[in-house]
Amino acid sequence: MNKIRNLGLEDIEKCIELFIAVFNAEPWNDNWTPESAYHRLHDIFISPHFVGLVYEDNDKLLGAVFGNIEQWYEGMHYNLREIFVSNEAQGKGIGQRLLAKLESKIKASDVRTVILFTSRDDKTNGFYKKNGYIDFDDMVMMGKEI
Repeated sequence: MNKIRNLGLEDIEKCIELFIAVFNAEPWNDNWTPESAYHRLHDIFISPHFVGLVYEDNDKLLGAVFGNIEQWYEGMHYNLREIFVSNEAQGKGIGQRLLAKLESKIKASDVRTVILFTSRDDKTNGFYKKNGYIDFDDMVMMGKEI
């Protein structure tokens, strides 16, 4: 039986394994280690106003979403920091269900906007657009190597 529930500290270890399996594979080909993945997910988990969910099927973790609620001058928004679904379970609506449940949950906390950064490719960008997300014309992600 599948279910979506709140993500707790006890879920971090299982999330680390899944995070590494997803993001070290195609199309991302990242180089996450257990230590770096732990720091990434744990740091998000301990951020103020954390909200996260896990998707389980028969107690097997198949997906998770991590982020936090933050005050903005126009009201509250949610920073979607990570969402990942098992490579074998992608394309089966799990990510879509996680987003829908997340949106419902945070809307009850008076959040009206979800902010996220993602790569510009059809798989990730297309997923968010399919779920009603749009590009902000007045925003851009920038960086500088130092």
